[in-house]
Formats: sequence, structure tokens, C-alpha cells
Amino acid sequence: MKFSPPKTLILFFLGLIAAGTALLSLPAAHIFSGFSFITNLFTSVSAVCVAGLSIVNIGEYYSTFGQIIILTLTQLGGLGYMFVSTVVTLTLGKMALKDRRIMQELFDLSSFKGLKHLLSKAIIFVLGIEFVGTVVLTLIFLKDFSFLKSIYLGVFYSITAFCNAGFSVFNDSLAMFAGNPAILYAIAVLILFGGLGFFVIVDIYDKYKEKRRHLSTHTKVVLFVTAIITGLSFLLFLFSDALKGQGLFYLINNAFFQAISARTAGFYTVSPSFFNEFTEIVLMIFMSIGGAPGSAAGGIKVTTVALICVFVKSVLTGDKDYVLFKRRIPSDLVKKALVIFIIFFALIALSSLVLMLQENYLRPITVVFEVISALATVGLSLDITPDLSLVGKIYVLIAMIAGRIGILTMLIVMVNPIAKKKKIKYPEGRVLVG
Repeated sequence: MKFSPPKTLILFFLGLIAAGTALLSLPAAHIFSGFSFITNLFTSVSAVCVAGLSIVNIGEYYSTFGQIIILTLTQLGGLGYMFVSTVVTLTLGKMALKDRRIMQELFDLSSFKGLKHLLSKAIIFVLGIEFVGTVVLTLIFLKDFSFLKSIYLGVFYSITAFCNAGFSVFNDSLAMFAGNPAILYAIAVLILFGGLGFFVIVDIYDKYKEKRRHLSTHTKVVLFVTAIITGLSFLLFLFSDALKGQGLFYLINNAFFQAISARTAGFYTVSPSFFNEFTEIVLMIFMSIGGAPGSAAGGIKVTTVALICVFVKSVLTGDKDYVLFKRRIPSDLVKKALVIFIIFFALIALSSLVLMLQENYLRPITVVFEVISALATVGLSLDITPDLSLVGKIYVLIAMIAGRIGILTMLIVMVNPIAKKKKIKYPEGRVLVG
């Protein structure tokens, strides 16, 4: 039976979710006897979709075996189908035609030449970054924990941070480390690398190794937009009421950490329940944007925002070309960005309305925040996830799957579409706008 690339991706993620749910339902995966199917399903979906939302504290609900299952699901979900297929390629020395097509469409490449080398290099970088992160975090954790515990925490947080999944074995995320800048900056750097995307990491490395004069346009756009959004987010938290009343260095360290984490990962040192409504609204915008294509982060992606801005500028100035960093952007990419933008926010509106009807006792802004966090696979919550009804939890669960699978599927469907020849060419019609 043949499956199209979108169907193959969907089956991969759904299969991973099913396997994760089954493994988390094993008695050895729980600290206490008995289990809740919806809890295990929700946790499996959240791990595979690298969201980090949870209806239980995984450090208290799941055993070490269960936590390792969650960690494995997060790693596989974060790296995705492309890296799984590459591992098969490296092992068997060949790649199926359907896998080649998926890789080409995901990476927007015109041919398969060099793709194996690119992905192999990306895997080495990813595992290398996670290994370095593990070593650094282990050394930091040694000040407060035993050697074996420190290694475990180092591995756990290195993987979850790089994969932009906000799972924590502590019941207050990372609030207990709010005064430890070493941990905050180490995890922030891992989150940042994971959110930049595999293309950017490889491109930066190749530029300095091969001494090329320029980075690719994609890398420039990702770095530029990420820097702007991170800077704005930093200012947001720097002047937020949630961080007031502490020393200057504490304020700067935690504002920077929250600026990096709150946009894509979901870790926190100050509970989002302490945010005022202004912070919540602005943060929802940043969460919707997310990280870069080819990364573990969700959202509409920073490149989509850049193309939307270029489109608006083009319309306002009457310029027929879409230009970024002195490079003309093909119009089909701008159209894809517009479609992704519209579909994503339409999903937010629809999902929020449905969840509001179900959980009518909650503040509307709280519901919208939860939906955006799920769709953008961020993982932050205003402390309502455990209290949602069964139907409400299922809605959030579906939103996480849609955010992880839906955006990927849309990208695949829209890349290199097969143009259909129109037999009829209709006369032009005009409508009023604005």
C-alpha cells in the first residue's frame, strides 16, 4: 500500500503516540498502582508533539522508567520523521523513494543530491549539542544532587530543552533554580539552538569552516527575526510585574530565560499565573510565531512572519518584488506564508470557541492562551490544564496534534504543488476591498 508524504508523516506521529501510550500504561511506568488512560494518552501526545503540557506532575506520577519513555518520545518527536529516516539510511545505506520525496519536500530541495550528507551532519550536530548540554548541566546539578541523579537530570533537561519541550521532573518547572544563572543560561542556549533549526546550525558551521562570505538568506532571516522577537520578549519580562521586587541580576537573568523559553519551550521560573493580562496577550503573539522551520519549535515560524511583513511592505509601497536581504523572494513562498498564517489563526479562533463553550467557567483569555500554547506546541499554561474536563482535555490533545502534524502537512502539501491545467479561463472580475 502506497502512502503520500503527508499520510506517511501522520502515520509516523500517530504510531509514535500509540506506542507511547501503550508503554506509559505499563505498571512499571507509574509510581503508584493503577493508571488513567487519558493521562497517559495526553502525556504521550504532549511528548511526541514536543509541547510539554501535562495534566499531572511527571516527576510524581511517573516512575524513572516512565520518565525515560517520555524522554524518548520527546527526542523522536522533536527530531521527527526526517531524522528517523536518515538513521535508516545510514544503517542500510539506502533510502526508499518515498522517504527521499518527503525529505526533499520538507527541506524544499530540488534534488536528493547531498541530502544524505546534510541530514547526517545535522544529526551529528544535534547529538553533539545535546551531549555538551548534558555534560554542562550534569556538572551544575552536582552541586545539589548525587552523581547519578545529576547525570539523569543533565540528560533529561538537555534533551527536553533542545527539543523545546517544557517537561520538568520538578513540580514548579524550574522555579527552584531562579537564582541559579548557570542552569538558566545553559538551558536557554539549548532552547535557542533547538529553535533555530537544523539548517541554520549547519549553515553557520559551514560558513566558518569553509570560510564562505555569506550566510544563506534563510539563515539571515531566522537569526534576524529571532533576535528581534527575543529582544522584545526580554523587554516584556524585564518590565513585567511578575519579576519585580528582586535584585537587578536576578531580574535580568530570569527575564532573559523567560524570553527564550516562553516563546517556544514552556519552561518557567515564574509561574505564568502571575502574569498580568498585557503580558499574557503579548506572550500569545510570541508563542504563535514560534521558532524556525526544520526545528523542534512550533508556531507559524519566524520565516513566515518575515514573509508576511515583506508582503505588507510590498503592497504599501507598490513594489511588485518581495525582497529580503537584497534577495528577491519567489511569490509562491509568500503565498504559502499567507496560507499558513490564515489557517493557523483560523484554527486558534475555532479551537478557542469550541473550548470556551465546553469550559464556560474559565476566563476567555485563559482559554485562548491554552489553545495557542497547544497549537504552537509551547507548553505554557495558566494552570488550567489539569482542571479541564475530559472533553476539554481531548480538545487540547487534538490541538497539540494539529499543531505538530498539521503545520508539517501544510508545508508538504504546498511545496512544489502539481499545477493543474485549466481548460477554462474565466474573465477578470473586480471586488472592493478595505
